[in-house]
Amino acid sequence: MKKNEWIPVRKSHLKYYENIELFYKSPSGNIVLYKPVGMPFTDESIANKPFIGDLYIKPEDKSATLEATQKGFNEQLIKDIQNKTLNEVRDSLFNVVDETLAQPRAGGLKAMTGTVQSIVEGFSSQKGIIKNLVRISYNDYTTALHSINVMALTVGYCYFTGKSTKVTEEYALAALLHDVGKTEVPKNILTASRPLTDEEYNQIKAHSSLGADILDGYKEEPIRKAKVGALEHHEKLDGSGYPHGKTDITECGRILSIVDCYEAITNDDRPYRSAMQPLKALALLKEDMEKGKFDRSIFTDFAYSLTDFK
Repeated sequence: MKKNEWIPVRKSHLKYYENIELFYKSPSGNIVLYKPVGMPFTDESIANKPFIGDLYIKPEDKSATLEATQKGFNEQLIKDIQNKTLNEVRDSLFNVVDETLAQPRAGGLKAMTGTVQSIVEGFSSQKGIIKNLVRISYNDYTTALHSINVMALTVGYCYFTGKSTKVTEEYALAALLHDVGKTEVPKNILTASRPLTDEEYNQIKAHSSLGADILDGYKEEPIRKAKVGALEHHEKLDGSGYPHGKTDITECGRILSIVDCYEAITNDDRPYRSAMQPLKALALLKEDMEKGKFDRSIFTDFAYSLTDFK
């Protein structure tokens, strides 16, 4: 196997790779086995068998490695929620979402179902932890962080309005994956520190259809159902939205259109546009609601649900 075919792995994830073969490059330049399947990777094992440089996996183990990482992140997320550790919950959640969105077509999105179930279950037992997720941001505002915030706000809305656990999980998963199509939009456009050109804006708008296409590639029903969030979160009731200018929008789509917009304008601080304070953001959304763009009942319930996040 050629050297450039081997895939380097993050050292921070090694503890999840008990059932993955790991390799390293010897001083002579050969790739040799470092750890066989079935051997746990611990601090003690590293001390007993140190290595220099990177560790690698075989290309055919890429999917299994991603699944092992996600499983480890999800298990850690559950522990962190149970232990009431806000910073750890945030870090574990960000890690699993960021890792998964890096390769959305690799099959890893199915792990998001377990992630959402943990969050919804955690909301019922540790509401303060989950609510406060939306108040903690990294300096680098990313698609992953935005998606986590939209999911947390959606869970709060569903809890406030008395949605069933099943519906809450369905809408939360759609919220978490609503922007998955942005993973296929050039990063320089997503992070542009200036107003976009018409052509660039059209590339941004394409993320809705791209996201639906990615989610449609999964056989798991929860993931396929989540594509409604990708397709409809920029649609408006008056037909002025995209990608299809729909007016017949599902409840999930109507919820996410409000939550997504609110989260973006209250957190995404750009050189040409400062993030808004919550009340000012709600006032702006209310103007659009009065124009017939948003569902009045959902907007009202969402505004009241935000009081639980204070």
